[in-house]
Amino acid sequence: MRLSDFLFLATLAAIPIQLGKFFWIKSSFVLGIPIDYRAVSIYFADIIIFLYICAFLLENRQNLAKLIGKAKFFYFSLFLLNLYLVLNAFFISSSKQVSYYFCLKIFLVSLFASFALHSLSRKNVFKISLIVFSFSLVWQSLLLIGQFSRQSSLGLWILGERSLNAATVNIAHSQIFGKQLLRPYGTFSHPNVVAAFVLIYLILSGHTLFVNKLKKSSFIILLISLVAVFVTFSKSAILVLVIYSTVIGQRFKYYLLGTFLLILLIVVFIRILPSSQIATYSERLTLVQAGLDIALKNPLFGVGSGNFILELSKLNLFSIGEVRLLQPVHNVFLLILAENGIIGLVLFGVFLTAVVTYANTPAKIGLFLVLLVFATFDHFLWTINQGRLIFWLAIAYILSKSKY
Repeated sequence: MRLSDFLFLATLAAIPIQLGKFFWIKSSFVLGIPIDYRAVSIYFADIIIFLYICAFLLENRQNLAKLIGKAKFFYFSLFLLNLYLVLNAFFISSSKQVSYYFCLKIFLVSLFASFALHSLSRKNVFKISLIVFSFSLVWQSLLLIGQFSRQSSLGLWILGERSLNAATVNIAHSQIFGKQLLRPYGTFSHPNVVAAFVLIYLILSGHTLFVNKLKKSSFIILLISLVAVFVTFSKSAILVLVIYSTVIGQRFKYYLLGTFLLILLIVVFIRILPSSQIATYSERLTLVQAGLDIALKNPLFGVGSGNFILELSKLNLFSIGEVRLLQPVHNVFLLILAENGIIGLVLFGVFLTAVVTYANTPAKIGLFLVLLVFATFDHFLWTINQGRLIFWLAIAYILSKSKY
């Protein structure tokens, strides 16, 4: 194995580790409030990715043209998207530091995906990556279950775990039969993000009820992972489970049973949802309307990457609980439309079209749909560091030569 292979595997293991440093530059503040989406941040995983990119370039410097030639449509669409983001930041953005930094992050992770698809296509690397996926799944899932059972964090700050408990304010809670419960965060920034991580790593590892002959170890990993997803109370993750099982279940005997159980769990889940969830839905609808208003005022080019919250602050919006709304709209496509205009959204659509043309197995088609669902109901695949890494790793897997 080459150095780049080891660094690639290290990247896979580092994605769930939320160790990082924030630098609060002047433009990070909106109305005097520090906004982490606009801050400069450097994560442990970023360093490993940078080293991986450097190692890959050095090892393949003489055959890069050959590698690119194997996926021309993808690389061309990726080039256009990155170029437009930079030009948009230079000519349109009123907060250029924030936009330039966003462009840098997107360039870094897209370059990672561009090389990762070749690393995943190497059989020996792919086999070891399955072990890394499985190991990461197990420890993250057990951490989620432990946090939910204890209703507090477990003190694993060295892995980036936040210090939380059920009484902590301004975090994600859920209520069951009138009791407020902490939704576990794992080592991620939000329960919805860690739920997406578990599901996508589960898909990448191939440990599902529908793949080959179910082994005892695979069943245990599957069971632990599904329990972990459900204790996060992520509704989009549960929807993803139904969609993915439907897509890959067309050829497998467990399809009907799996779908029935998932639908049953969703019905039970919805029945116990408290009325307080109405506030959450109201906030999301308010942000959607704000996103449309911002997009209509700047239809062609948008307001610049990373500037949605800055424009949102001018609208003077509050939630039902009288909390100032300063967060991205929970829809990647609408967010791109507001920040980068119709041109940016079209180029992103071209990029996704290039990706889906390489989805040549049921699992890859299912994974692509999973990404679309998460992008439709949340923003973390585009705005949050770990979310971006999950997104671009999934893109690399779809483009790889893997036959699963």
